[in-house]
Amino acid sequence: MKKTVLLLASLAPLCAFAQSNVTLFGIVDMGIAHVKTGDKSITAVTNSGSNFSRWGIRGTEDLGGGLKAGFWLEAPLSGDVGMGANPLAGMTFIRRSTVSLMGNFGELRLGQDFTASYHNPAWFDPFQGTGIGQPLAYMMLGAPIRIGNAVSYFLPQSLGGAYGQLQYAFGEEPSGSTNSKKGNYAGVRLGYANKQLNVAGSVAQYRTGTATVANKIDIMSVAASYDFGVVKPMAFWASEKNSSNARIDAYQIGALAPIGTSGELRGTFGFYDRKSSSDDWTKLSLGYVHNLSKRTALYGTYARVSNRGASAQVIWTTGLASAPVSQPLTGKPGGSSSGVEFGIRHAF
Repeated sequence: MKKTVLLLASLAPLCAFAQSNVTLFGIVDMGIAHVKTGDKSITAVTNSGSNFSRWGIRGTEDLGGGLKAGFWLEAPLSGDVGMGANPLAGMTFIRRSTVSLMGNFGELRLGQDFTASYHNPAWFDPFQGTGIGQPLAYMMLGAPIRIGNAVSYFLPQSLGGAYGQLQYAFGEEPSGSTNSKKGNYAGVRLGYANKQLNVAGSVAQYRTGTATVANKIDIMSVAASYDFGVVKPMAFWASEKNSSNARIDAYQIGALAPIGTSGELRGTFGFYDRKSSSDDWTKLSLGYVHNLSKRTALYGTYARVSNRGASAQVIWTTGLASAPVSQPLTGKPGGSSSGVEFGIRHAF
């Protein structure tokens, strides 16, 4: 009898979740990577080699008249060490922590979220912006991937394939401070997608710097993909420029190609142009994913970075070293870096 009472008590919260349309979801992705830079190398158990490891809770409530309210709490997961993305901070919902109001007008969303300028280099990358194959187009001069204190508006999904996002984030600096706009972010992203074609562009500005010295980063990108069935080519251009007129442009072409009913080839080539000098670099990435089911897959990736001039970029991936140290290897100016990664991904 006691066991029955305890079982019913444990199921009560789940019943409440079901009535509230709440879903627990996530991805556990772990692998083994070997990275070599110059005469040094490292082998480690890694995570997020094919998809970002995460877990979260999301839910919606039907308010009637086509209006819905929703929430989304999503935390990064470092399965290789059994912690969040940063062991010093614990498990936090830094990937996304939002509340929304949705209807025929679109969606109004508040909270911590991905920036409007992040999506093009991630969505139009065959490696989905993670693992050793990911592009080096993020935070080239400090543009944020995620932003807190944000207000976002998304266009409704009934516009014949058109989609878009407006986003503003408050830096929350007092008006009397020297750099009162520090932390402010404003961005817009517009696109069009049908069954084969997907094109998008974005522009944004991020205010940064110190308490006394202001800096701004202008961020732009254009991306496109087309699904031919036998192959899906995709490409993007992304650019960051700061107040000192330093600028880096990233150009990447890539493709996805299905192999049979359960396999997929991935490949990219990226060129990174530092406008103020010849300190540029390139990156080549090749990979294969074998789906064991709709939720489970095995994968393998090879990547190589080649530097020019004083550029010293290196191959890296999540889990090579414990946070906050994310890259244990130091690149050599003009040198190269290469790596391989094998892993398994499971979604729930």
